[in-house]
Formats: sequence, C-alpha cells, structure tokens
Amino acid sequence: MTGPSVERLAELPVNVRPRLGESTDSYVRRLARANHLKPSDLHCFLAGPPNWFGKPRIERLAAVSGRSGTALQRALSDASSARGRAKPTPRTLRVHTHKALKQGSLDMTLPIQYDALRGDTTVRQIAQRWNVPRWLVRRVLDSAVFPDRQTRRNRYVMTGPVKARINSMIVSGMGPKEIWTELMDVHDISVSMGSLQRQISRQHPTAKGR
Repeated sequence: MTGPSVERLAELPVNVRPRLGESTDSYVRRLARANHLKPSDLHCFLAGPPNWFGKPRIERLAAVSGRSGTALQRALSDASSARGRAKPTPRTLRVHTHKALKQGSLDMTLPIQYDALRGDTTVRQIAQRWNVPRWLVRRVLDSAVFPDRQTRRNRYVMTGPVKARINSMIVSGMGPKEIWTELMDVHDISVSMGSLQRQISRQHPTAKGR
C-alpha cells in the first residue's frame, strides 16, 4: 500500500514558520506540537514508506506545512542533504573565509550551525553568544558552510547524557522503535534509526533488532 500523493496531503491547521538554520527534525517536532500531534507520528508520515524512520521528504513537508519547497530548502539547514548534514552552496568558500568567523584557532561556523540546529535559539541570541554580526550569522545559516575538518566538533545529538538515557531504556526492555519514539515524543530528541541501532549494538549486542 502506498501513501497518499503529495497533491492529496492536507495542510495542517496551524502554520509554523521554520527558523533559519533549523534542522528538518526540529521543524517537524515544532510543527507537530503546534498541531497537537505526536512528533514521531508526523515524522513517519512525512518520511513515508518504505523508510518510515528516515528523513522526512521535503515535498511532503511542504504540502502539510503550507510552506513552499523553496522556502523550506532555504531555511532548513539539512533540507538538501543527508539527514543531519549541512548543505553546501556556491557561496560556501566566500563565507567561510570571513575574518569574523575566525577566533584564534576556532572556526565559528560549526558552533553557529549547531546552535541553530537545536531550534530553540534566535539569530540574535546566536550572534550575541559567539560575538558575530547578525547578518553574518544569517549568511552562515543560509549557505550552511562546511567547516574545516580540523574544527572541534560538538554534536549535540548523541552526547553522553543521551547515550546514558538510551542505555537505560535498553536495560528496561525497550526495543529500537520504542526508544526512537520516546526520544522524539517525550524528550524532543531526534536520533536516526541507524545511529540508534549502532549504539544499541555497541552497548548491548544481544538487544540488536529487539
């Protein structure tokens, strides 16, 4: 059985504006909560068969959000790339070389992107936190700069506390799908099913595929 075509998808009652630089997962969670839906249900619906737990499809998200695909492509940091990865554009190198983004040996583009990916900070707050002009923050988020490979990374998804929470869920007898759903619906945390299964396999090999 195939899902409904994009043309037949109904727009949700509450229109939510995507934040510049926000991840697709974060926007889907906000859109779901504004419309009194479970984020996991909306996520799976937007991903569609056969990969229900994969990345939401941009054309389906556009149909239900009331936003154009172009607007979503521009605002969401990972709209045109693999899940959780920034999208490159022709302006990447020009933005990346701006002197305001170099503070000592630290490249500020990555911290700026990760702050935006959380979906709970404004451009003004990010600019103040990292002492970068707001116009440059917008440029970084719009062009989704790929920082240098040597830049210190601080991914927020699979941090120690999240791993500890996942491990406690495994110990309690929960399987991958249950853990994925609870992380998204209860804790506002999006983790790819592949990453989750790898974590389960590393920490509890006997629990894989449960």
